[in-house]
Amino acid sequence: MGFSAFAHSIGFEHYYGLDEYCQSDDYGGMDDFDGKWAIWDEPFLQFMLDEMDELHEPFMVSAFTASSHHPFNVPEQYRDSLRDEGGQSIHKCVRYTDMALRRFFERASHEPWYQNTIFVLVADHTNQASHPQYLTDLGLYSIPIIFYAPDGSLPTGVRRDAIAQQVDITPTLMHLLGYKRPFVSFGSDLLSTPPEQTWAMNYNNGVYQYLRGDLMIQFDGQRTTAVYNYRIDPLLRNNLLGTVPVDSMQHTLQAIIQQYMSRMNENRLVL
Repeated sequence: MGFSAFAHSIGFEHYYGLDEYCQSDDYGGMDDFDGKWAIWDEPFLQFMLDEMDELHEPFMVSAFTASSHHPFNVPEQYRDSLRDEGGQSIHKCVRYTDMALRRFFERASHEPWYQNTIFVLVADHTNQASHPQYLTDLGLYSIPIIFYAPDGSLPTGVRRDAIAQQVDITPTLMHLLGYKRPFVSFGSDLLSTPPEQTWAMNYNNGVYQYLRGDLMIQFDGQRTTAVYNYRIDPLLRNNLLGTVPVDSMQHTLQAIIQQYMSRMNENRLVL
């Protein structure tokens, strides 16, 4: 998938994948390969901690796990012990990944850098769904994002009725780190941006989707083709096109598209 080249191109000093994992005598090498995508999550996250022990603070580390991906297998030794709730083959995989993350955090919690670290857990995309609201054009992009600070510096038990997306991760982290210098980001700081100013955008089969406030518009590159109040119509059954004003939303969406395309073509996505 080109992760090594990409990681180096954006400034990571080291990349560790299947090849590097197999060079370690402490793990099972190719016996821990899932046969399709990657090393199983449990041993690879432990290998990740081994490598992190060699790093000097401050550091930034990113891991891409793959065990919850199609074809939805788990290691042989867990196939009978992990409960299957039925209905979706991904359930066992999620339980396995949850166990792998639990083991990661149990060990990481004893490291000297643990209390001074911000952890972000985020999905790259959705997969199988059991509820109809996650099968819509909007639900296909509904994923979890978790920010965790062991030192308790993040607010807990507070619900913000805001919109969030993956590009919000960077500005939120910059806020938590106290970073004051300019940087390029299309997202919002989820801790300080008023909920009514948060938004999200995605692209689905030639159609841009833009959410702000209670509305989501669908834009084909030329015109808005649908408008939904997704909060009261989560199944997107009632197209409000022509009954509510959306010119401002369409203009903002067009500006975002123009900014992104221009910056990508001119290599101006970073300062």
